[in-house]
Amino acid sequence: MDNDTINSRIAYTVSQMTLSRRLFLSMVMAGTALPAPPTWGAAEPDVIIVGAGVAGLAAAKTLMAANKSVLVVEARERIGGRAVTDSTTFGFPFDLGAQWIEAGRTNPAMAILKEMNVRPVPDRQEQAIYVGGTEAPKEEYARFEKIAIDASRKLVEALRTAADVPVGRVLVAQDPLERLAYAMVGPLESGVELGELSARDFMRQPETEPQYSVPEGLGALVARWGAKVPVKLGTRVVRIDSTGGQVLVVTTNGQLNAKAIIVTVPTGVLASGPFGFAPQLSVARREAIAQLPMALYNKVALSFGRKVIDAPADRSVIGLNRKQEAFDAIVRPYNREAAIVFVGGAQARQLEEEGTGAALGFAVSALAEIYGNDLRGLLARSSVTRWGKDPFARGSWSMATPGNADKRLVLAQPHHDRVFFAGEATDPVWATRVGGAYASGVRAAREALAVLGAAGAKR
Repeated sequence: MDNDTINSRIAYTVSQMTLSRRLFLSMVMAGTALPAPPTWGAAEPDVIIVGAGVAGLAAAKTLMAANKSVLVVEARERIGGRAVTDSTTFGFPFDLGAQWIEAGRTNPAMAILKEMNVRPVPDRQEQAIYVGGTEAPKEEYARFEKIAIDASRKLVEALRTAADVPVGRVLVAQDPLERLAYAMVGPLESGVELGELSARDFMRQPETEPQYSVPEGLGALVARWGAKVPVKLGTRVVRIDSTGGQVLVVTTNGQLNAKAIIVTVPTGVLASGPFGFAPQLSVARREAIAQLPMALYNKVALSFGRKVIDAPADRSVIGLNRKQEAFDAIVRPYNREAAIVFVGGAQARQLEEEGTGAALGFAVSALAEIYGNDLRGLLARSSVTRWGKDPFARGSWSMATPGNADKRLVLAQPHHDRVFFAGEATDPVWATRVGGAYASGVRAAREALAVLGAAGAKR
């Protein structure tokens, strides 16, 4: 993608700015039990897929539609990957991971909703800005929007004169409101600090609006959507060997053979080296994996014993607490006496290291500064995500380090003809989003189909 194309997309993003829950990004650019997935499959399927997240399921369904036999191997005891819904703890769907479908007019993942005949819910949350427990005056709301517009202009100008630049070199906060606004680009939107964020990678992403949620929870929808895909759960891959006539996949539950394989695990898992490849991955691919590390974005969900938050349902709250720490929250989701607080970047990593109690303390304190200390004694239930400590994710999504946005295309290239890669990290436009996972799975499946067709022609 050349600079003119990128700048055109950025300009379009700026022109479409609207105040919404994912405010700054827009400005700068089941309750019922589900059947277990089938555990059967062909003894030697055409294609083995590693990972039953959205990318793996999209690849499998694309291949199945082309009458190819598939088998998905999944290390977890469930499907969905980083899309998973807790439908029981709070009495409303709490998405622990993927929650929204952004840029809904063009997002490839809207195909999931269409296939499942699900009507999306527009994300039209009322938004409030707080600094030190006090709501910002009206003129500060206007200045916040101006900061966003100016930030977008600065990033556009920076990318006109350089191939890439760390966002933190361009956006340097001079006061608390700028600090909050820029946090909505970095840790509270991208899951990394501004100095670690590639401006080119960030600005390639389509504008957020319209943004949708799913009534049952996005994770629950993904589980229903993939329920008929043949999956071996609780099966870890140890080695992938494509040097022979077929691809040999060694797992903790035995060996499998296939004509091709699609690997969809996150870059954090690939970097940790849970399984080996023969032949070995190229230096360029290993470098791509290293330069597409996992960001971190966690959630703290809280419910209270009685009404204690004086706010409309589904209000979005962003702010700085009295320690000048940025936070993002949804209060009274689904019109319940509850809240979901979001943390990202270095702060999320620190809270993970300190433990669940630290994350709860941060979330409760941030809310108490706004809605009063009474809520401290009314906490009824809670849930804290720890995606960085999840061995099958190692984080929330991939983020390109500055100067390495194009490494996504390197990672997406086939390895040794019959080993294909998918996952949001491999999509240069929809990376970090469910749409990237879905589109990459379809893309990898089509690449595998082309190879399978060529192999059949040779016979």
